[in-house]
Amino acid sequence: MARPRHDAEGPNARSRILEAAADLFYRKGIANVGVDEVALKSRIAKMTLYHHFASKDDVVVETLQGRRDLREREWQAATGRARTPRGKVGAAFDYLDTLLGAPDFRGCAFINAAVETADPEHGAFQIAESYKRSIRWRFESIAKEAGLKNPRLFGRQCLMLWDGALVSALVLDDRNAARAARSAAVALLGTST
Repeated sequence: MARPRHDAEGPNARSRILEAAADLFYRKGIANVGVDEVALKSRIAKMTLYHHFASKDDVVVETLQGRRDLREREWQAATGRARTPRGKVGAAFDYLDTLLGAPDFRGCAFINAAVETADPEHGAFQIAESYKRSIRWRFESIAKEAGLKNPRLFGRQCLMLWDGALVSALVLDDRNAARAARSAAVALLGTST
């Protein structure tokens, strides 16, 4: 006689774990959430969590990678319709503005993960670093399209404006931070666009 399969062991268990963990890690911080809480919120047994993931760190890494994939798709959707460099920069910061305006906004998940893991060898730190480099590269690409003399500098400046807006929105509750950063980034393009 076959043993009845518990619903939590079904194909949706892994996605429920990741969804619950992503929410908990973002709202409460990685260090403040244990696997027991992730299992409880996922409606699964702790052993089921360990069936899908070898450790909490593996859950952290996979949730952050999922967030990165989502953010990159959203960036592309937000900037994909813009036809000029100025329009692309504006669209990117308009997208950031929507992130800052979310009711559950709690800062940048990538900055938070890098600070909490504080280890350049940790997978979550590496995802955060890679994501920030990708933002910088996207702005560099826009600068090349605009014909700026130093696209790398423009990319660095825009990333600093981007991250500064995220921190200002969180720490100072400045929900206009993305708009201020947008204005500065568009000004950096100058009149060459």
